[in-house]
Amino acid sequence: MFSNFISINMASMLKKTGILAGATFVGLGMSTAVFAETLTVWDDHDSESRAAVMTELNANFQKAHPEVKLDHTVRDFQDLNLTLKLAVSSGDGPVVTKVNQGAGDMGAMVKENLLVPVDTYLKKYGWDKNQSDSLLARDRWSSKGEFGVGETYGISSLAEIVGLYYNEKVLKAAGVELPIKNFDDFLAALDKVKAAGTPPLTIGTAKGHLALHMLAGISQAHIDASDRKALDDLIYGRGGTWNTPGNLESVRLAQKWATNGYFSDGYQGISGDDAVQLFVAGQGAFLISGTWYFGDMQNNPDIHFMPIPAPAGIKHPLSVGGVDLAWAITGLAKSDKMKDLAGEYINYMVSKDASVTWARAGYLPATPVPEDAGVNASPLLKEGIAIWKSLNDDNALGHYPDWASPTMLKTFDENTPLLLANKQTPEELIGKLDADYAAYMKSK
Repeated sequence: MFSNFISINMASMLKKTGILAGATFVGLGMSTAVFAETLTVWDDHDSESRAAVMTELNANFQKAHPEVKLDHTVRDFQDLNLTLKLAVSSGDGPVVTKVNQGAGDMGAMVKENLLVPVDTYLKKYGWDKNQSDSLLARDRWSSKGEFGVGETYGISSLAEIVGLYYNEKVLKAAGVELPIKNFDDFLAALDKVKAAGTPPLTIGTAKGHLALHMLAGISQAHIDASDRKALDDLIYGRGGTWNTPGNLESVRLAQKWATNGYFSDGYQGISGDDAVQLFVAGQGAFLISGTWYFGDMQNNPDIHFMPIPAPAGIKHPLSVGGVDLAWAITGLAKSDKMKDLAGEYINYMVSKDASVTWARAGYLPATPVPEDAGVNASPLLKEGIAIWKSLNDDNALGHYPDWASPTMLKTFDENTPLLLANKQTPEELIGKLDADYAAYMKSK
């Protein structure tokens, strides 16, 4: 039972982070923002299983608010990032939206007063009792443009970990012994799978960010939690460099794998989502990505999830992750009533009711599931919950690298294909990242 699993594996972490103790559920029955209006909502839950969850949650909200017309639009991650800021600026965008944390999206929109602080609703609904302060810090920006401090501009529904999916059946067929205990074991497993005639790593780089997550995941597995300050400073805009041994190791390996046939056939013409479906179908031994694919992955019981293995000497390696894109209120909420309605919608999306719905669909919610919810967690979700607890206990949740500057995601996306095609050296890629970061720091 999910409730038993929560009590055994998450209770100490939840108490430690203040998530469980004193939590007060504010449900739909406590609706206060009742007035006839259209509430426009954008999110990025574009996969079939995540879209089904959102359909159910929106139906519940709509049922409790028959006087409100819910105008809901789903966009994929890339489309949302490309259109959100422009749409809100022009006055034709959503009142409630998902927005990527970091300098490129949330930071840029805060700077132009396109987002409304949600601290009022954070206190009103007790969000800080359901999610730890270190997670909420990823949604904070100061009036001076400092990341991680200041007012809060969003809150997330799902916890996220970028890790290593592996197909146990494929690995055993290739003669790989499990468990994989360290980075050398992982490298040896790749070689063994390739020798057996199977592409070891399933990836698609035509659309999506599997390459970015692979590079960041391997790089941050080279960092012990006790030595994370340099990464924290880099991501939170306090200075630093991408020229680290872990980053160089990561990009050199990726280029070597691309050159020597370690990636799935035709990977440069396959989108990330399509690569995931190929992996679910049993094509490939490993795939590096996040827990947001749990709903898709659970369709194949041979697929498991683990942190990216660390090199020798790294006791508590970082894992890229934290939370999914934040629910936020835009400046298009002009009246207090509209802001309150938006706050109430977001409160339901991060409520314990919603967390139960996400868990039943196989996803890892950021808000804890009530112990009496009666949810049977999938084996994959149990693995994710155990890793989430361990990472929080060890202060080992890392960062998404694209949060470091407004243009870092673009810089990654433009240069990683060149790296994988052998048209750019690892040192040149690191130089591009450092140049991007230096330009941002100079502009602050």
